[in-house]
Amino acid sequence: MSAIEASAVPDVLGEAERTIDAVLERLHWSVLEFGDRELPAGVKALDDGPGIRFHYVATGAIEVHRRGDEPLAMQAGDFVMIPHGGPVDLHTMRDTLLLSGSLALNGTDPISAQAMPPVLFTCGFRVHEPIFASLLDTMYREASSDRAGSHSVIERLADVVASAAVRIWLERGCGSALDLLATGRDPHLSRALEAIHDDPGSPWTVESLARLARASRSQFAEQFKDAVGDSPARYLTRVRMERAERMLRAGASVTDIAYQLGYESDAGFSRAFRRHAGVSPSLWRRAAVHAVA
Repeated sequence: MSAIEASAVPDVLGEAERTIDAVLERLHWSVLEFGDRELPAGVKALDDGPGIRFHYVATGAIEVHRRGDEPLAMQAGDFVMIPHGGPVDLHTMRDTLLLSGSLALNGTDPISAQAMPPVLFTCGFRVHEPIFASLLDTMYREASSDRAGSHSVIERLADVVASAAVRIWLERGCGSALDLLATGRDPHLSRALEAIHDDPGSPWTVESLARLARASRSQFAEQFKDAVGDSPARYLTRVRMERAERMLRAGASVTDIAYQLGYESDAGFSRAFRRHAGVSPSLWRRAAVHAVA
């Protein structure tokens, strides 16, 4: 068994809504650049734009591979944000129209991009948020129009779209609004959270995380629960299971996932995943593939 392992506990709905509101109040985006690319099937390209990158698949299908992570398969209507930036490999599966841009966070008290996960993926953005997805099409038309004030219009629309994408990502339980708020408030706690996200397969213990946060074991556990709303053990398991879901969707084997996430056996990982998702990893993968087919 891994050093810390426990099942996730659902958030209280009222508290979750309040914390999402608090996050969105602190997220204000400005546009560094925005454009589109028509890519034929089978093309491999590099994306290495500045700032916080985002991609929206208007038509087609594409694989987005942030180096160091599992490739992310995206279909028409999917939206992804890459808060930490850096080079990303693109591989089109079909003829694709890709809308891409760079954002910066601004305001008097913004949440740091480093407080966000490396990849913020919103599957089915067009289906679940059709009004906001249509704003991306409007941004595309504005960028092609050369009309006066196009940049200002695009910037205002991008602020709304990016906030909507973060909201649906949080509502689905893919991330925690409390995490984002906590990392902005306590830089020591932020180091422990970032360490978990950077390497969830490490044999983390409360003691080792407390050392990163420069706190005693008891002090760290109390501060962590107050800031994040969960114990270090449950939080680590949740991060591992979210990573496992992405790896399953990308086609990784159960054995590889178990090894990379710090489990001593396939059975140990499968038990943890079943507690998290209610089904085995193989059944979850089949349902996820069917959902995007």
